[in-house]
Order: sequence, then C-alpha cells, then structure tokens
Amino acid sequence: MVQLEDYGTWEEALKRLEASREALLALLREADPAWLATPLREGAWTPLMVAEHVALVEDSTARVLRRLRRVAAGESLPPVPFVPGEFKDGRPQAPEGVRPKGGLPLEEVLALLAKARTFLLEEAAQADPQHPATFPHPFFGELTALGWVRAAAYHEVHHLRALQASWAR
Repeated sequence: MVQLEDYGTWEEALKRLEASREALLALLREADPAWLATPLREGAWTPLMVAEHVALVEDSTARVLRRLRRVAAGESLPPVPFVPGEFKDGRPQAPEGVRPKGGLPLEEVLALLAKARTFLLEEAAQADPQHPATFPHPFFGELTALGWVRAAAYHEVHHLRALQASWAR
C-alpha cells in the first residue's frame, strides 16, 4: 500500500514533481515514435495516453487545490459527491474525468503536460499546506492540500516507472 507520507513535506513533494517531470519529458522526447503510439500491453493505454492522463490528473489536482484554498478562505462551497475509485483485476482505474482520449501527437501531449504543471504550481503557490481542509481522493480518501500534492508526486512517478520499465524491454 502506498504511504503518501513517504513523499515528504510540501517542498519535498514539489521537488519530487520537478524531478519526475524532467524524467518523463526526457523519456517522451527520446522515445521511438512507434513505441509512444503502441499500447503498453493488450487493452492498455499507449505511452502518449499515459502522459495525457498524467496531465489530466494534474489539472484536476490543481482544481482541488483551488477549492481547498477557497474553503480555507472561508467560502461556503456546495458539497461534491464522493465517488470511490474502482479496481479491475486489482488495479485502480482512472475516474472518467481523467481518462485520456488518445490520438494526440507528442507535441500536443507535451503542451498539455506543460499547461497542467503550470496550473498546478500556480495553485500550489497560493495553497496553505498546513490548513486542515480536505477533499476526498477516489483512492486515498480525505486529503489536505499537502496530501493532494503528495498524491500528484506519487501518481507521476508511478506512471513514469511503468513507462521506463516498458521502454527498457
């Protein structure tokens, strides 16, 4: 089981995000274009779809950080229904809103990654990592802003390792 606390303090989690993004971008830029467009295994996403998914999750995380900031500022926001994550064959499945559509060329995926990271860092810069406000994560439950940044760091590195293992074959 993943221990999000292993992803450290606010600053450490942000540094992990920086390092994993550098590695992900290097892998995507150096990879054979045929590999980028080939599913990692039967029925799985392609590496480009995985990268698109990482961008979608970061965009979603930035929106959660924004919401937590608004709650910390005293805004009364309508509740959001909690939808628990689903598993298939023991693997967590991406919620509908963060599933890649696919079919995007490398340059568009790189642009999505850059846009999502900028949004995430903008929201992180305004967030209060010490505030106790929480928002439910589909797999980790109630998380504070720090928990969400740690989850983002875990998420990218999880997918990066799978891509690196596939590329090495």
